[in-house]
Amino acid sequence: MHENEFLGLAGPSGSGKTSLGKALLNLIPTWEGEVYWLGRNIRHASVRRLRSQFGWISQEPTLAFNPRRRILETLRETLTVARSGKCYRHQISCVCGMVNLEPELADRYPFELSAGQIQRFALVRVLMLEPKFLLLDEPTSSLDLMNQAQIFDRVLEWRRRYGLTAVIIAHSRRLLARLCDRILNLENPA
Repeated sequence: MHENEFLGLAGPSGSGKTSLGKALLNLIPTWEGEVYWLGRNIRHASVRRLRSQFGWISQEPTLAFNPRRRILETLRETLTVARSGKCYRHQISCVCGMVNLEPELADRYPFELSAGQIQRFALVRVLMLEPKFLLLDEPTSSLDLMNQAQIFDRVLEWRRRYGLTAVIIAHSRRLLARLCDRILNLENPA
């Protein structure tokens, strides 16, 4: 994979798309193979130092937020853990604007928001850390076509503005063909 490339992973359920994605981020152990990022083997590097360069958006965006906490609390905590010295309100507001979200919505609880708004806040949570690599694991599977298009338009805009390398996991080859430079098709093991 090359810098600023979007790679699609397609295949039926159970073919290992999500497992491969998690292995790329060193979130699950693997038995063989090496994963290099900017010349460093991440399987032997300090994951903590590399974590801010990677972003992951799962197919279930509500898992990114504690239902008992307001969205803003989770976003602020994310910036604190990442040791961002920037003003968190300003940073959150800027990224909200980029994904067509009113920043005031962050004062709500997750259950008070639509699926599209939650998915956008999951995107805000990742993009505000300015990652260099993004894993999008069926990030719009629960959204209608209009919200799907808007989410991916924002990701493509981020790529144009800031440079971004991404792996996009999806069942839809049509979607991947629209978004990605290359597509790898995984098959179920026999």
